[in-house]
Amino acid sequence: MRENFADEEWTTLLQAPMQVVMAVCLADRVDPVSFLQELKSGVAIVAEELQRSDVVGDLAPALISSLAELDNADALQGDQLLLKKQFELLGLIQTFKSSKEGRDYVIANLQKVVAILDVKATGAQASELKQWLMSVAIKVAEAYREGGVLGIGSSRISDKENEVLKKISEALGVKY
Repeated sequence: MRENFADEEWTTLLQAPMQVVMAVCLADRVDPVSFLQELKSGVAIVAEELQRSDVVGDLAPALISSLAELDNADALQGDQLLLKKQFELLGLIQTFKSSKEGRDYVIANLQKVVAILDVKATGAQASELKQWLMSVAIKVAEAYREGGVLGIGSSRISDKENEVLKKISEALGVKY
């Protein structure tokens, strides 16, 4: 499956899961501790997704396998690798002047993903990968409760996260 894509195209696809994590994390203006907890949860969710063997199709499992191979080749493993990924994501986030700029960056990259898929993948392969990316975004949004006091009155997905999830779904061309 990998051989159907140029190196730059494959790299764009490989970056998509962590980018949806970034978009969801940048949805709300929360305190730094909550932001970091949500980012940590998002990175952990992607790591968990790389362990799945039940993802349907050809392309999504190939992408997951390729991401897992990159992780296995890294000198760091376990919690150290997760921490490294958190710092890499934070480094990227720091390059943006605002949260909106970061979210817009992700949406633009997801549109590139769709353009690549339109040319290089079958309709079924593209749909499966888009659905998988959307499911990752939803899991990240649900991972950390927003608002309320001590969990009372909090919501699973905040209004702003819902807005970001809608934008992600529109960029990917899937239902949310």
